[in-house]
Amino acid sequence: MTHYLSRYANFNTKEEMDAAARLHVDIHWNAMNKTDRAVLEMIRCYSVNYLAAHLKHQTIETKLGLSNSTVRRTLRKLEKLEIIERIHYVRPVMSGLGANIYVILPVVDQGKMDSGATGQEDDEDKVSQVEFRNEPSFSKSQEPKDLIKTSQPPSEKLSTTLFGRMKSLLAFSGDHSQARELYGIYKVLSGRMLKFEIYEGLEELFETFAYRATHITVMATKTKNIRSLPGYFKGVLRQLMLDGLFSDIHQEYSVSVDDFALPVK
Repeated sequence: MTHYLSRYANFNTKEEMDAAARLHVDIHWNAMNKTDRAVLEMIRCYSVNYLAAHLKHQTIETKLGLSNSTVRRTLRKLEKLEIIERIHYVRPVMSGLGANIYVILPVVDQGKMDSGATGQEDDEDKVSQVEFRNEPSFSKSQEPKDLIKTSQPPSEKLSTTLFGRMKSLLAFSGDHSQARELYGIYKVLSGRMLKFEIYEGLEELFETFAYRATHITVMATKTKNIRSLPGYFKGVLRQLMLDGLFSDIHQEYSVSVDDFALPVK
């Protein structure tokens, strides 16, 4: 039986994930501080079995000796650098969010390297020494020549809006002209669900679904001949919404998300 975390994996093997994690660290070495690398190392080590980690903030805080605010800030930074993806895990029966799922992302474009400042950023909090047994650390390259320190043009900034992030992902497929259409599909499908009181305030969750659906769609273009990118994206997004919102109670219903949702006026 497939473990529930396996569905979120971006890699086929642990070795592929480890290689991507090391490359992320090399690319962003100057932009990352000791705390950033420690949190990424913890996510990697907790992902060795299913290539995804289901972690509470409190677990990261306790293991690394960090404050809650530092953990949250570090996770946001790793997301902004497109090193990890944070997936909100919803248990509809409990009417609330559980611990987040974290996955390490593939390095899709080595041309966009953010090395940050020339000096290494100081830690705001001291990271306690944590031993991850049986797992090699990638926090430091073995050879100086392995460090990639290509500076990024000052004008090039990571996009923080969902549309901008979706557009950046689509650029890797060779064509981002359909970004607005895909974003429109996301707005329609998420808008239908957000009309329900039970999903009030979960806009960030639906943005996560949309970004992951875009990532899956782009990766699929590498191995499949997709006739309609918007159609493929729509199907993936619907499935992610079903899995994320209704997986625990799907046997109680026999209708689709569209039949659940209110019609768009």
